[in-house]
Amino acid sequence: SLHTHDHVLKELELYSPFVSKGSYLVLPDTFIEFFPRGYYADRPWDVGNNPYTAMKKFMQDRDDFIIDRELSDKLLITESFDGYLKRVK
Repeated sequence: SLHTHDHVLKELELYSPFVSKGSYLVLPDTFIEFFPRGYYADRPWDVGNNPYTAMKKFMQDRDDFIIDRELSDKLLITESFDGYLKRVK
């Protein structure tokens, strides 16, 4: 997947209807938001334009998914910070 905000947001919007209650959408590479700006100089994504920002936008005003931090917390080290979205409705 292209890791830009718009591309990932579109993927979330298209795929989310297929996720059943109790199942997950998993967003890898949300860590990009927390790396130094310009770290991926040869890529179109960066701080402010990446899977994490798309996830935050996707989750605005939604009550059908929650961020399941319990999974992230168990892993201690993850590339998917806040990237485990559990369908609850």
